[in-house]
Amino acid sequence: MTVGPLFYALIGLLAGLASGCFGIGGGALIVPALTLFCGVPYHVAVGTSLALIIPITLAGSFTSWRLNTIDWKIAAACALTGMIGAVAGSLLIQKIPELYARRAFAVFLLYAAWRLWTK
Repeated sequence: MTVGPLFYALIGLLAGLASGCFGIGGGALIVPALTLFCGVPYHVAVGTSLALIIPITLAGSFTSWRLNTIDWKIAAACALTGMIGAVAGSLLIQKIPELYARRAFAVFLLYAAWRLWTK
């Protein structure tokens, strides 16, 4: 499927809105959008999503900092281990066949949605 830069820009806008509103890195939107609507292979969509998290998160973090809504103790405690986990996860996902990786991601999203809905 061929899509243009305008469609990718729309994905970015929606991911940024989701990030700012819900505190997600946008991957919950970016990965499905790239794979389902743009035909991007799953592993490439994950890598692309990770690269997009940097500017999206910086913009949202700066805004949250200006609004004084960041708990820096929590952020500091999670940052280092989060980076270690990201490296391990990026290496691990490459060893998992696309079908199983997509299904595991879908199960994770469904579980997260269910927990948010019922809590």
